[in-house]
Amino acid sequence: MSLSSGDIASLAALNAPVLCVDTCTVLDVIRDITRETVTPSDALAGLALLAAAETGAGLIVLMAGQVSLELASHVAGVEEEALSGLKKFQAQIQRIHDVAVAYGALGPLQVRHISGHVDRAKTVLDRWENVARPVPHNDGVASRAFRRVNAPRTPARKGKESMKDCVIVEAYIEAASQLRAAGLTAPIVFASSNTKEYHAPNTTHIQFDIAADLSAVSMEYAPNFGAAKHFLGL
Repeated sequence: MSLSSGDIASLAALNAPVLCVDTCTVLDVIRDITRETVTPSDALAGLALLAAAETGAGLIVLMAGQVSLELASHVAGVEEEALSGLKKFQAQIQRIHDVAVAYGALGPLQVRHISGHVDRAKTVLDRWENVARPVPHNDGVASRAFRRVNAPRTPARKGKESMKDCVIVEAYIEAASQLRAAGLTAPIVFASSNTKEYHAPNTTHIQFDIAADLSAVSMEYAPNFGAAKHFLGL
């Protein structure tokens, strides 16, 4: 059992929406802000979800044990990439500014305040980790994940090492099944921005096999915080 019987009972009684986070979704909080895929609306949606979770009753955040392990391994590297990207942007905008000034442009360049972004983002990531309820690993989840890999069934596919992704998916499916059986009727959403693993090729729709698995426990898939907020009804 991923969650204890006591955890299941208390969460079901709360009957708040449930957000199951994938590693990439949490890491997105501190990824390089200069990426074109980063949007203010999604950042605001993530912060709104986090605030709801921190009330203790507005939103339940579940974090699989495998996600916690992966965060511990990758946060430092992602943080370093984010700092590098920001420094590169600041150097570029300074060059552009200097050229414009040489041609007669007037006015100061004000971008120094952006320098603290990565530290602020890391604080937000820490809040996500602190508010999340752990979903421990168990042998049943590992066994089902192994079968998923061998099938293969999304997010697994031939020629790719997908065991860790499958462990995360199976942990959340089991948790959702337990919560539904205990009477929870609120929305449950699995959020993963790693759409290349879940979307059908050249579409914005998830693969039919994982869609069926999530549907069996009345769980939605969200590729970002904005979609998750919508499906959670928040």
